[in-house]
Amino acid sequence: MAPESMEKTLQNVLKKVTPGEKEREEVEGIAREAEVRIGELLPSGVKTMLTGSVKKGTFLAEEGDVDLFALFPHSYSKELMFEEVRGAVESAYPKAKMEIAYAEHPYVKFHLNGKKIDVVPAYLMVEGERIKSAVDRSQLHTRYVLEKMEEGQKGEVLLLKKFLKANGLYGAEIKTLGFSGYLCELLIIAYGDFEGVLKAASKWGNGKVALDLEAYYANEKELWARFPEQFIVVDPVDSERNVAAPVSAANFSRFINACRKFLMKPSEEFFFPKKMNAAGIGKWARGRNLYGIEFANEKIVDDVLWGQIRRVGAAFGDFLSANGFTMVGSHPYSDGKKTILLFEVKEKELPKEKEMRGPLSQMKEDCVKFRSKHKKAKFVEREGRLFAIEKRRWRDFSGAFREYAKKGFVPSHLGGIRKGKVLSGKGLIRYKEGLEEYIRYR
Repeated sequence: MAPESMEKTLQNVLKKVTPGEKEREEVEGIAREAEVRIGELLPSGVKTMLTGSVKKGTFLAEEGDVDLFALFPHSYSKELMFEEVRGAVESAYPKAKMEIAYAEHPYVKFHLNGKKIDVVPAYLMVEGERIKSAVDRSQLHTRYVLEKMEEGQKGEVLLLKKFLKANGLYGAEIKTLGFSGYLCELLIIAYGDFEGVLKAASKWGNGKVALDLEAYYANEKELWARFPEQFIVVDPVDSERNVAAPVSAANFSRFINACRKFLMKPSEEFFFPKKMNAAGIGKWARGRNLYGIEFANEKIVDDVLWGQIRRVGAAFGDFLSANGFTMVGSHPYSDGKKTILLFEVKEKELPKEKEMRGPLSQMKEDCVKFRSKHKKAKFVEREGRLFAIEKRRWRDFSGAFREYAKKGFVPSHLGGIRKGKVLSGKGLIRYKEGLEEYIRYR
């Protein structure tokens, strides 16, 4: 039994995050209408199926987006499936602003009465059948959760989702590298309730953690051999898939820490964190060497954009470290039009000279090449090794970025970074949301 303070906290939170009867009826009505209208316009033999949190009853208040799957016979090509879905949506809702999005293959997004509707083409599946695309699993996921989850556990899923959202850990997309809604549902099924999940997670250490609800694997050794990730949750409908694979090592660790902190001192702030104002952010940043690289990016699919943002952020971080800076932290942020890469470093200014480690003194030929490469350097021998000491061309963050922008790695869609601008101090405050994320999630 939870301590009274925790029990009261969770009861209060659950009241706030649970959709009211009116909202639930509205969302379910929108979903049914879309299913019927679009379904009538799809070819004979194509079935429709509502999936996701609306179908499972695990959507948070004011967040009920609708996932509608159009399930095609295997004789259809992926291209033809998409064309049929797009045509049906255009005919059913000719005035709606339609958007093409991409998972493993394209699908259609539009809004209906304020709710986002995703209409996804997939192949009709039965258990045990080999999937033809990743989205095909969603129909099996929905059936599994509806079969295994008890009615009272739906509220526990809401608590876990809100806890993760508030701590920047919800979402399996590349932007977040966190917990999917399906993973939340599996954790609740496995551990019973929200408190059970947190108590289990609080005991996880730095080693591997594995959960195999359907006991596909004989022992943990088999699981370790099959999956490379630290956090493993075997998909109950696909023994070859790790549902927790998107969760980054950093986010896995942050989740464990957040669970421990909540269990020590339960508070609604873990679900509804207080917003920071510009003055509070400025006060926190005072005395820190915090910089941002601001640049425009192309309008591309989120997963592609964020994949490239993370790659260039990691590459520049490595460049800073290789050139003498001590990294304290970093965080990417994008509003879709502009991106800012936040970096915090220990040093405001580097020493005037830099030292480069050379070969062992006894390696005469290598020493000649090393001296030739660093012609303007002073050379010293120390502990049987040659070192070159050169004057730095630049000593601060801005200088580091100018050099990187000239010849450093830049992904195909982020060419704007070469004309990027370094921001610091008050110049960073307009990216308040990104700064707040860095402060809260680092």
